[in-house]
Amino acid sequence: MVKGGMLRSWAVLWTVLLVVSGPAATTSAQEVTEAPTPTGLHLSKPPPGTDPRVLKFPFDKVNKNPYNVPNRNRKRDGTKTAVQLLDNADYLYYANITMGTPPQKMRLHIDTGSSDLWVETVDSKFCKAKGNPCANTGMYDRNASSSYEFVRSDFQISYADKEYSIGDYGKENFMIGGALIKGMQFGLGLNTTSSEGIMGIGYNTNEVQVDWLGKAPYPNVVDLMVKQGYIQSRAYSLWLNDMDSTTGEILFGGIDTAKFQGKLHTIPINLKKGKKTPSEFVITLTGLGLTNDEGKSMDLEGDDYSVPVLLDSGTTYTYLPSKLWEKLALEVGVRLMSGTAVVKCSLKRYNGTIDFDFSGYKIHVPFNELVVDAYDIYGAAITFDSGDQLCFFGIFPESDKANTFVLGDTFLRSAYVVYDLDNAKISLANIHFNVTNSNILEIGTGNDSVPDAVGVEHPVTMEFSGSRTAHTKTATPPTQTSDKSLSSSLLRPYVGVVISGWIFLWSFLA
Repeated sequence: MVKGGMLRSWAVLWTVLLVVSGPAATTSAQEVTEAPTPTGLHLSKPPPGTDPRVLKFPFDKVNKNPYNVPNRNRKRDGTKTAVQLLDNADYLYYANITMGTPPQKMRLHIDTGSSDLWVETVDSKFCKAKGNPCANTGMYDRNASSSYEFVRSDFQISYADKEYSIGDYGKENFMIGGALIKGMQFGLGLNTTSSEGIMGIGYNTNEVQVDWLGKAPYPNVVDLMVKQGYIQSRAYSLWLNDMDSTTGEILFGGIDTAKFQGKLHTIPINLKKGKKTPSEFVITLTGLGLTNDEGKSMDLEGDDYSVPVLLDSGTTYTYLPSKLWEKLALEVGVRLMSGTAVVKCSLKRYNGTIDFDFSGYKIHVPFNELVVDAYDIYGAAITFDSGDQLCFFGIFPESDKANTFVLGDTFLRSAYVVYDLDNAKISLANIHFNVTNSNILEIGTGNDSVPDAVGVEHPVTMEFSGSRTAHTKTATPPTQTSDKSLSSSLLRPYVGVVISGWIFLWSFLA
């Protein structure tokens, strides 16, 4: 889901600022005096004196220009793999690349939920605007490159939040992870409302010209890596690392066994209804549960549960069916405030996990990877009236009628994921956080090309009717559901009044 993470993260921040802010000098939210007590898994209180994890970002969260990310060195392994280090700026993951002859430096948002690569240009009116909004991400100048080749003038991609990019298709030399890819087709944003370019690395059958223009797909960046001999098959692995880390890693054509625990577990990619080949990274979630610090677990759904979920690095948060989310929220103390999932920040200190089940294999996401600090427009921490600090919760409810749900970065940070496009498979493992060593193995060809992987015993597949792809994403959180079903003994906030003065103040500060 292209750019969904950035837009949603700011939409979430905007909503909470308006709701919890009142005329008082402190930013707080009132608490409800009564709430039902969850009857499921008991979460032990953290040990006395335990310091909560501090959520560190390279930039202040209230800064509307979180783009000044330092460049990272790139490296190339001796085998046929291409390593690309990723920068994390305000929950989005970027790759530093070059395009053209001579090379022009740019930064692109890595997105597994889309398939087109497009860049900001020096010809864009948006990028020429006051404040130079595209300066930190970089702008491509086709007139300054001797290797640029014009293709067509029908590039167009738009989004549900009214953002769009329109321009030309071109071909150009592209450098990533030490690989010089020649003649890569890409979109030039000549008329755009966005300040960031995108590097979609999904199936070429999900390209915008296929869906919108009815044209055949063109070879995208992953296809060309194989065609030009840099990797053996269309496959790559993604390691986002934990919330505190400012970098992650994508490894094209290989895996790094030092980054995950045990074996990889392989499940099939689901097909869209009416399609014979996959176009998106949609797999089946077969359950959700909790594990406490004593190792005791509980399931929130029965054995026959199954929903399609999109693995999308372009979305900051995770979106689950609302009924399932309500069960989870009751157990861990999450509430909705004007559609925004919030929780007491003390949840970070509980040594439990939320367990995502994929045909019997579970990815365990620690609570502290799902609790995100919230700040007001002055950069001060938001608190409830009790004085407890308020945090965002990394899982949101989505309408049960949705065709597909989304596992975004709040899930993906805890999973090592191998995207095997050639064999239409996803391999998953629980990750090792913050490791510095590597053991890179090459992904070969054939049905069992991913090393150190085993198939799940009884894989569950299902057709899906559609998902939020690059051109259909939703930028705002879902609508608030009933308060009665979301109450918890751990957190009992009450939605405060909206003060219009904050709206005007935000406008002046923006």
